[in-house]
Amino acid sequence: MIENPVLKGFNPDPSICYADGCYYIAVSTFEYVPGVAVYESTNLVQWTYCTSILTEPEHLDLAGCNNSSGIYAPTLRFHAGRFYLVTTNKHKKSNFLMTSTSIKGPWSKPMHICETGIDPSLFFDEDGRCFYTSNGMFNGKKGIHGAYLDCSTGTLLEPMQLLTAGVTGCATEAPHIYFRNQWYYLLIAEGGTEYGHHCQVFRSKNLQGPYEEHASAPILSHVHRKGHPIQATGHADLFCTPDGQWFAVFLGVRVFGKALLHNLGRETFLAPVSWIDDWPIIGSQGHVELSYPLLYDTSRQRPELLVDFSRPLAEYPLLKVRLPKSDCYVQIEGNLLLCGEDELGTSLGNPTLLALRQTSFRSTFTCRLSLTDLQGKAGLVAWYNSDYHCKLVVQRISDDCLHISLVRHIHDMEAATNSLLLRCEGTEVTLSCTTDTTSYQFFVGDTLIGSASIASFCSETTMYMSFTGTLLGIFAEQGKATFLSSMSLIDHD
Repeated sequence: MIENPVLKGFNPDPSICYADGCYYIAVSTFEYVPGVAVYESTNLVQWTYCTSILTEPEHLDLAGCNNSSGIYAPTLRFHAGRFYLVTTNKHKKSNFLMTSTSIKGPWSKPMHICETGIDPSLFFDEDGRCFYTSNGMFNGKKGIHGAYLDCSTGTLLEPMQLLTAGVTGCATEAPHIYFRNQWYYLLIAEGGTEYGHHCQVFRSKNLQGPYEEHASAPILSHVHRKGHPIQATGHADLFCTPDGQWFAVFLGVRVFGKALLHNLGRETFLAPVSWIDDWPIIGSQGHVELSYPLLYDTSRQRPELLVDFSRPLAEYPLLKVRLPKSDCYVQIEGNLLLCGEDELGTSLGNPTLLALRQTSFRSTFTCRLSLTDLQGKAGLVAWYNSDYHCKLVVQRISDDCLHISLVRHIHDMEAATNSLLLRCEGTEVTLSCTTDTTSYQFFVGDTLIGSASIASFCSETTMYMSFTGTLLGIFAEQGKATFLSSMSLIDHD
């Protein structure tokens, strides 16, 4: 079975390609480092973290980047033995292209294409030419535009021309072009990446149009399916398997309760595509489900992700914020030393934070903190962004006493909602956080320190439009701390 979402947790704006027997999905990363995470699968069911593409400081300038700015929707393509990535650094107002002969690099330096628009995409025609599309305003016209591109330099070979103004005129974005049965298909998303999100499709016999609109309902939409656990479906990318089956990857959110709250972020889903009268339809009349049968012999993925500090951190889907300093993350004899400078709530700061995406509503995150060299503050954090997080803080106040506090940061307010003193009874403490659909609960050993409402980590309760999801991780502030051996995240759903 395909069990949705195929990429759980904060993994939005998926783009997929196939190369040498493997499928690769690239997703947005916004203000986080490294940029553009890539996952791989040989069977469309078992997906594992593969690599990240924007790994070098010269590839990714996020200094002063706002929350939910930074790296927007990527498109990943494979053509004639080479991978192509095109994406947007919204913070720097740059759409750029990178290429590589291997998914794991080395990747070329970013080649700037233009400043206008977001959601860039590439299409390689049968004659080998590369066609670039994005949304935006060009020559006074708003919508989806396109032009031929020199994919060796990132240079547009002609002015951008309007392909379609869309259907609703509301957040017309996420263009991708495909060719099938002598038709060019232009897939777009509209309605904004919230509960009005959906996908439309157009087609033309000519790559540069004019494109005609599909006459029936959107080809992907849960706008009128409010009781379903999957909502806000959109931003899709179609692909055809080697045996001729068509599928789509797309983003959506899993909601709980009548308030339609979601805290895991926009996730990546997968569904079959049917062709009816030479028009594509995703799922069943645009509706998609949590599972689909697939003719492969597969087993479920392991519910635990263990980050072993004796192995390179680049092997894991770990995230840092904005401009992390390499000397603040030091692996020593199988442990991880964090050196903290900025506090987590510093506006546009660069906190020493290392986190995993929360991938299910019910989960347990665990780490071990050494007390022998603890300086300043350190601990565990449930992190939505610098304006919304809850941290379990450990401080040494004497040789035999620790101060433990639960500090919540919401909007422009920060407060320690729970605190206590603990005697040091050894050289380490185990910190953990358990999650469910009501709260996050924070423990030192078996002692519950306090809890935070799940509403503190939901997009619907933020004071501005946010595009990310909750992370669980470790941090250090105003000092240094050693985390022992590993940290783990276990899914219980």
